[in-house]
Amino acid sequence: MLESQWRLLRDGPADGPWNMALDEAVALAVGEGQAPATLRFYTWSAPTVSFGYLQRTPGGVDLDACRREGIPLVRRFSGGRAVLHAEELTYSVAIPLSGPWRTLSVPAGFRLIAGALIAGLRRLGVEAGMGEAGFQPAAGRETGACFLAPRLPAILVKGRKLIGSAQRRFHRSLLQHGSLLLDFDPHLHQVVFPAWPRTDATAGVTSLRALLGASPAMERLVSALAAGWGEVFGRPCLPGEYLPFERSAAEKLARARYGNAAWTFQR
Repeated sequence: MLESQWRLLRDGPADGPWNMALDEAVALAVGEGQAPATLRFYTWSAPTVSFGYLQRTPGGVDLDACRREGIPLVRRFSGGRAVLHAEELTYSVAIPLSGPWRTLSVPAGFRLIAGALIAGLRRLGVEAGMGEAGFQPAAGRETGACFLAPRLPAILVKGRKLIGSAQRRFHRSLLQHGSLLLDFDPHLHQVVFPAWPRTDATAGVTSLRALLGASPAMERLVSALAAGWGEVFGRPCLPGEYLPFERSAAEKLARARYGNAAWTFQR
């Protein structure tokens, strides 16, 4: 058990700047000791591409196609490759870097969080596992697409990627967020990522709809994942509210950073 208390937050659809701003604001509050370790779930109001913090634009993304299709772009504060956020549930974890978490390596932290997600998926009847640690294959590097990289921190089902994640460590807190695919549109991925495979359009990707025949109701899905979290970490996730500080910080970050083209295209 690494945390004595977990706060559970559940949000409806929002745009990219607001989603990213809230993730950072929560991580800041957790790092300052104003809020407990937090598990947050949210969705996106429209298909959106997010770039990793260090990823160079265009990062394997067809920017002209995104403009034609009306797909917004945002840059995350976490690492990793580009993600097309569509038909997914996004999880976000903010943890204070104190006690055992401070000394954990990045791969060890990924494994702990993945173990909790895998426990939640098991409650839905999905048997998943972690990708292996090590060098990413060339295909992921060429396309810039997160879901073509099957190694840690990927969560796989029968070798196909179901969850992709990225992490950022601040001075006092850790932020990790990731995409759990509810469904998967290979054509849209081919439009956004020109190098996305054409012969096998699913490209080693799967979704809850493909695995279960239908995407679970959102409340059931969140409840299962939160229960798996409590199972692994030894404490239940208790529903909570945002602090005034978190909402105020998110509003400023959404305007000044995540909604700013200079931030999105800075690399």
